[in-house]
Amino acid sequence: MEISLNLSEGILPSEIIEDILLRLDPKSLIRFKCVSKSWLSLLNDPIFMYTNHKRQPLRTFMGHNHPGGSGPFSIRSYENFDQFSSQVYKFHVKAKEISLVGIDNGVICLREPFNDNDNCFYLWNPAIQKYKKLPPYPCDLFIDRMYGFGYEPLTNDFKMVGVTSSEELIVYSMKRNSWKIMVLSNLISDDMGFNNNVSVVVNGSIHWSFCLVNTELIGQNCVYVTNTVVAFDLNREEFKHIKYPSSLKDNEFCIYGISNLCGCLCMVTSQLLENLSPSSCIEIWVMKEYGVFDSWNKYLYVDLINQPLYRQLSVSHNETAYLLCPFMMPRRVRWSNSNILVYKSRRVPTLFILVSM
Repeated sequence: MEISLNLSEGILPSEIIEDILLRLDPKSLIRFKCVSKSWLSLLNDPIFMYTNHKRQPLRTFMGHNHPGGSGPFSIRSYENFDQFSSQVYKFHVKAKEISLVGIDNGVICLREPFNDNDNCFYLWNPAIQKYKKLPPYPCDLFIDRMYGFGYEPLTNDFKMVGVTSSEELIVYSMKRNSWKIMVLSNLISDDMGFNNNVSVVVNGSIHWSFCLVNTELIGQNCVYVTNTVVAFDLNREEFKHIKYPSSLKDNEFCIYGISNLCGCLCMVTSQLLENLSPSSCIEIWVMKEYGVFDSWNKYLYVDLINQPLYRQLSVSHNETAYLLCPFMMPRRVRWSNSNILVYKSRRVPTLFILVSM
């Protein structure tokens, strides 16, 4: 990026100044915007901001959503299970409930699902404590089936996606600050159930996992029959299917969720028992080379000791999986080489999400 960094003292070359600034955290950089116009121009440059974010150490955040609007949505970083950072980032918008759509490049997309006057979505940067409310959503909020959010580096644009049916797609562009409606091919069946709450961005695409629901099994322990993972390419604005490992057969397994594990697409699955209820054994699969079907690798296998898994919340970058079991405290699974530990998380709130950024 060719931006002149002229200082009256002229002590350091602009390249060295830029390299120093790239090493600082976003909160520190805000203070330097008033140094000079050239510094302000650099710090607001999209390429600089993107490079600075990529240089920041990857951290995992625990998000806490207060039911009924009793408190603001907040996130707090943690690094070693029981020790949380004392610094809490709070999203100061009064709402009955805030849900997470997705997170990418340091920006969090939030949804206010029960707003009486508007369909509200927000883009929030917790590092600098700024947020942007998106323009009114062009469709009925309650007919949507899924949402997603991600950053497209080639055009330096943040995009939010809403799928209203198997035939229609709505895309928000931050650069245009507007929505557009697109035709969606029959990639997603109306019978498919959306089974993970937060979209996952890997390799420039937003990912979701789905299950095909057999209505004859509703009311029993498990209604998963077939599974699929779909991806939305943020640059080409196209959907595609992601094939799962060949050893996983339809009607024999269910997908609990997907995650981004150190830049790789990660999938948590469980084999189904004869009555189609999930077993207590979980498998974590990692696609080592994105888009290459044969690169799926079974990363972890663990038995939760006869405790059926209800849903997977996230797999974090520090070799930790947070898992939620019915009627029990959340379980944490930590692995290092061949050593696996499974134990309770006593300090985790009841309603929480786990994100890495």
